[in-house]
Amino acid sequence: MALLGLVLVGGALVALPGKTAFRVRGLFLATLVGPAQSSSRTFLARIVTPEREGEAFGLYATTGRAVGFLGPLAFSGFIALFDTQRAGLAGSTVVLLVGLVALLPIRPPESVR
Repeated sequence: MALLGLVLVGGALVALPGKTAFRVRGLFLATLVGPAQSSSRTFLARIVTPEREGEAFGLYATTGRAVGFLGPLAFSGFIALFDTQRAGLAGSTVVLLVGLVALLPIRPPESVR
C-alpha cells in the first residue's frame, strides 16, 4: 500500500500545478518512504524460508545498492528529455511503478511464522 501511495502521490506531484499543493504532496510523499522501506523488509522476512534468511537479506541489501542509481538516473534523464524538473519527478515515479509491478505477482505464504 505504501508503494502504491508513492506512485499515486508521485503522479499527482507531476500532474497537478501550484507551489503550495506541490509542497503538501511532497510532504505526504515523504511520509510514505519509511513505511515502504520497513514493510519491504517485513514482507521479505515473511516470504523467505528460515534456512535462507541470511542469503535473502544479503541479496536484498546488494540489489538495493546495485539499483540505487536508477532513481537519480531516471530523475536526471527525464529532466534532460523534457527540460523541466517536474518531469524529473515523473522519472522517479516510473522507477517506483516498475517496482510495484514487479512486486504484484509475489504472494505471501498462507501461514504466519
